[in-house]
Amino acid sequence: MKKKVKILVVEDEYIIAIDIKKILEKLGYEVTSFVGKGEEAIKRAEVEKPNLILMDIMLNGHLNGIQTAELIKEKFEIPVIFLTALVDEETLQKAKITEPGGYLLKPFEEKGLHSAIELSLYKFKIERQLKEKTRELEEEKINNDRLLRHILPADVIYELKMNGTVDPKHYESISILFTDFEGFRQITNLLPPAELVEELNEIFSRFDSIIERYRLEKLKSIGDTYMICGGLFEEQNNHAVRIIYAAKEMLSYLEEKNKTSMVKWRLKAGVNSGPVVAGVVGTNNFTYDIWGDAVNIASRMENSSKGGEINISGGTYFLVKDFFNCEYRGKLSVKGKGETDMYFVKEAKIKERMDVIN
Repeated sequence: MKKKVKILVVEDEYIIAIDIKKILEKLGYEVTSFVGKGEEAIKRAEVEKPNLILMDIMLNGHLNGIQTAELIKEKFEIPVIFLTALVDEETLQKAKITEPGGYLLKPFEEKGLHSAIELSLYKFKIERQLKEKTRELEEEKINNDRLLRHILPADVIYELKMNGTVDPKHYESISILFTDFEGFRQITNLLPPAELVEELNEIFSRFDSIIERYRLEKLKSIGDTYMICGGLFEEQNNHAVRIIYAAKEMLSYLEEKNKTSMVKWRLKAGVNSGPVVAGVVGTNNFTYDIWGDAVNIASRMENSSKGGEINISGGTYFLVKDFFNCEYRGKLSVKGKGETDMYFVKEAKIKERMDVIN
């Protein structure tokens, strides 16, 4: 059974109010109550929660109908139809502020009142649907932006939205960190797939929070490989120092995790610093990536590292040697580049971590 539409009548002329009530009930509406003051109308609207209000513009008390409607509109989503014998343009223009309710001139006919109510309710329903759809679209946009932020850096997203494309950029000096796990193949055989994914998600989520504090950028994670860089989107003369501190925090986190974990995670890390070209590839599935010898050397540093160690190139050593003690490991042959020095990063040269976050 269809629920009756509930209407609150606000009319200061008692006899007119009774007539309106009779007409409304004849048309099949439910009159919740009728009042003659704006202040009382606001109270009844809150308690009775009507579907519509019929409001006389001229009321007893301190508030007229238009003022009452404005206050109701601020608190509740209820359409208001004005009943008025005033036909001056100023009054009618003020009455229009309550759209989609509108106004009805006195004296009115039963048919005209019925049409005005149904039209007002229909317009109000459509307006609410549009508001809800707009809210859903805004939420979807926020969620899409959040997902996009996990794929692309913020500066790249902004440029992509503004221009539709992202111009490749050359960076003279950044630092690149690659990590993976020693003995990862054995771990994949030990853990069921769901548990493996859960473990990696927990670890990489912690890595994400670490690099965020150091204002570094995550570029990708593939399998057990995790790649980040420093110095891309903000000028950092200490990007190498930041990335070493971040790598050390990753190792410390895993050491603590391993105390209670069935699987003992042994992280290998490799870092190199140098020039790169950065840009977006893809049209549907965007990927932000960097290219250059500096990237290849960083990958070789990781491949030549050991579990629990941070292996850095000579170029990175030059940038961090005043901050960390390093152990020289010899030279690594790099195809097309000759040989490069390698170092394991040991303890910091000062007891307290230098404030490189701010």
